[in-house]
Amino acid sequence: MLRRLLLPLLLALALPWAAHGQQWSTYKPAGAGYSIDLPGNPTIESETSESAAGPVKNYIASVEVGETGYVSMYTVYPMGTDTDADEVLDAARDGMLEDGKSELRDEKRLTIGNLPARRVALYDTESNLVIVNLMLYRGNTLYQSIYAAPPSQQDTDSSRRFFASFKLIDR
Repeated sequence: MLRRLLLPLLLALALPWAAHGQQWSTYKPAGAGYSIDLPGNPTIESETSESAAGPVKNYIASVEVGETGYVSMYTVYPMGTDTDADEVLDAARDGMLEDGKSELRDEKRLTIGNLPARRVALYDTESNLVIVNLMLYRGNTLYQSIYAAPPSQQDTDSSRRFFASFKLIDR
């Protein structure tokens, strides 16, 4: 009889924690100059792509949790590139929209550590996901924190924690 009473009680206590049971960890790539919290162990990739300034190196850390995705990305432009931060942020926003399958929902100009930043939200009509990108340009590096989720999960405790955890640090 005690078992019949304890089992529902244990389930009632354990189930809410299972939903929030993601193991968050701080991702701080060596020499990148930032840190951010991610809800799990990230998949790490890097690639080189072409830009108007020449070849750029992209470093990407991503985590998927159910229907949501978290991406921390930074792009290093060639040293000596004299690029205005607003131009870089505009180009990053425009790049998100260039395929014609995304609709800009919101854009906010921000400052983080006295540096220009943007928070761009768009709706991707092909995947039916809302994508929110927090972008900042410092020196020759573009930092992007990207959260993708169904519209019903656009603003959650996890997404707020993800964006609030972004910090610039010494390189």
